[in-house]
Amino acid sequence: MKLILVTAALLSGATAFHLHPHTPCRVSRRPGTPLRMADYDDSFPSDSSEDTHFTVQDSDKAIDVENKPSSAAESTVSSLMDYLPSSITSGPISASDRAAINEAILKLEALNPTEDPVYSPLLNGVWNLRYAPRDLANLSLGAVNEGYSPGLLALGLAQKLPAALVELGELQISISRAQPRIEAKIEVKLLGGATEEVVVKARLEEVSGLRFTETYESASVLGRVVDIPEALQYSRDLYVSYVDDDLLVVRDASGVPEILVRN
Repeated sequence: MKLILVTAALLSGATAFHLHPHTPCRVSRRPGTPLRMADYDDSFPSDSSEDTHFTVQDSDKAIDVENKPSSAAESTVSSLMDYLPSSITSGPISASDRAAINEAILKLEALNPTEDPVYSPLLNGVWNLRYAPRDLANLSLGAVNEGYSPGLLALGLAQKLPAALVELGELQISISRAQPRIEAKIEVKLLGGATEEVVVKARLEEVSGLRFTETYESASVLGRVVDIPEALQYSRDLYVSYVDDDLLVVRDASGVPEILVRN
C-alpha cells in the first residue's frame, strides 16, 4: 500500500514540473509584401561582401587631385615650351620646330582665358622674349620704322657691339602701368667686368580690348641716350592674342607673332 502511495506522489510531482514544447517566435509579414532596402539595418558593421562592393564604388568616384588631367591650354603651353629656344639669342630654329611653334600658337589663341587682354593687369611685369621670327643681322636704330619690337631693337643694337669685347645677357621686357610702359633691356658685360645696358623705351596706348598702339620714345646704348624726335617716332599696332600668368603672345599688324615668358 505504501509503495502505491509513493509511486502516486512521484507521478504527481513529475506532472507539476512538466515543460510545454517551445514555440519559436516568427516575424509575420503580409503575403505579397516584398522586403525593401529600407528594411535593411545598416547601423551595425558587417563582414559581408556587400560592404566591400559599396567601398569600391566610392573609390571609383573619388577625385585624384595630384593626377588630375591637365586642361587643353596647359597641355598646349607645355608642348609649346618644349619647342621654344632657351633664349632669343640661342641661334636659328629649324623649320620643323618653327611649324610646331606656329601650330601651338594658333591652338593657344583659340583658348585664350583672358577677356579683353589689353586691359588685363596680367600684362604688367617682367617678361623674357623667347621667340620672334625676325632677321636681326642688319638691324640698327634706323630700323624702328620696319616693324621691329622694342625688344628686338634693343637686341639688335647690342649685337652691333664688338663680340670679342662684350658678353650679352638675357633680353627682358618690362611692362608697367606708367608711361612709357615698355622698357626693353639687355645687359652687356664689358671686357674687364664692367656691366652696361642697352635700353629701348616705348609708349603703349590702349585702342581696344585686343589692340595697342606702340610708339618708340628713346634708346640708350652703354649709357648714351638717343631720344627719338617726335616727328620720327615710329608707331605700330600691336595685338595681344594670348595672356595668362606665365605666357604672353602678341602679333604686329602683319601677323608676325612674338612669345614672351614671365620672368
